[in-house]
Amino acid sequence: MANHDHNLQRALAILATHPDETEISFCSIRVMVAGQKLCPQDPDDKEVLSILMASKEFGFAVSAIEVMAEELREMQRAYDGRVELLKQMVAA
Repeated sequence: MANHDHNLQRALAILATHPDETEISFCSIRVMVAGQKLCPQDPDDKEVLSILMASKEFGFAVSAIEVMAEELREMQRAYDGRVELLKQMVAA
């Protein structure tokens, strides 16, 4: 990464605020950490996020999302093949 030092500084600035798991949220493709919006599709933001993974609180938040996503995918299987029915129910 060409901006490695800058990205490291950004990550350290976020960690210096001592965010706990309640200050970490996921919204669409954005990750909010201590008021900072990071996009995993941006290479520099992705590097900042990878540095933040060293934080216990951030790692815990990511793990919680991973577990929830897995559970939702399992539950989703009950609705496979019912897309048209769901669309009709929403339209009603």
